[in-house]
Amino acid sequence: MASADVKNTVPHMDMDRGGAFDFSNCIRNQAMCKLGAKAPKLTSTGTTIVAVAYKGGLVMGADSRATAGNIIADKHCEKVHKLTESIYACGAGTAADLDQVTKMLSGNLRLLELNTGRKARVITALRQAKQHLFNYQGYIGAYLLIGGVDPTGPHLYMCSANGTTMAFPFTAQGSGSYAAITILERDFKTDMTKEEAEKLVQRALEAGMHGDNASGNSLNLVIIEPNETVFKGPIVPEFCKRPEPNDLAYKFQAGATKVLKHKTIKYDVVESMDLSH
Repeated sequence: MASADVKNTVPHMDMDRGGAFDFSNCIRNQAMCKLGAKAPKLTSTGTTIVAVAYKGGLVMGADSRATAGNIIADKHCEKVHKLTESIYACGAGTAADLDQVTKMLSGNLRLLELNTGRKARVITALRQAKQHLFNYQGYIGAYLLIGGVDPTGPHLYMCSANGTTMAFPFTAQGSGSYAAITILERDFKTDMTKEEAEKLVQRALEAGMHGDNASGNSLNLVIIEPNETVFKGPIVPEFCKRPEPNDLAYKFQAGATKVLKHKTIKYDVVESMDLSH
């Protein structure tokens, strides 16, 4: 009933967009508010992570800025996590959750390799991640790009915090992904060379870092091939470098600040750590 009332009062929305944007949840949210429920809370992952598959390999990368609200909490946060020698995960979301989930995946995959005597496959890492995250229904804030090269070739998957997974030839996640994905969609092509893929990932990351306040500082890349894995970083883009040093030294001479009030507190030393006597 509330939903019908809201539909009559809000401007007309065409609900069927033919596979494009779907606005039906706008009606639902307004109806929930009218019934006294809290509207769904929107959160930002505050990250840019990018991955691209090329002929015979994979390039993954991430920025290094961790935020706490509108505060930069860490300028050198490691968001490219090693799972095995040939499988990596880039993470967006809650830094502590990502650290723990990727450590768990790394340990499980290493035990699997030792027990079987074979290299773990990328789909195995994906399945373990999705089953673990689905159990918590999004309460573990880990949004992952899992990629690598195994005997079946290069693979790239996206895994959201609620366990939803999809395979991609290229993708981006995080609050800077809107800018990054525009670069990927414009410049991606099948069967790229390693150099082309590396430059594309770096351009996409720089676009996300430049367009998103919650991404920045530096970027890290990992290039995964069947016989070699190369980690590059930190790489600091030009727009992240300080253009000039601070000219002003914020140190003030004694007496430069006016004293408004004096207060003297008398105290007695009842115990001392001075061992000189």
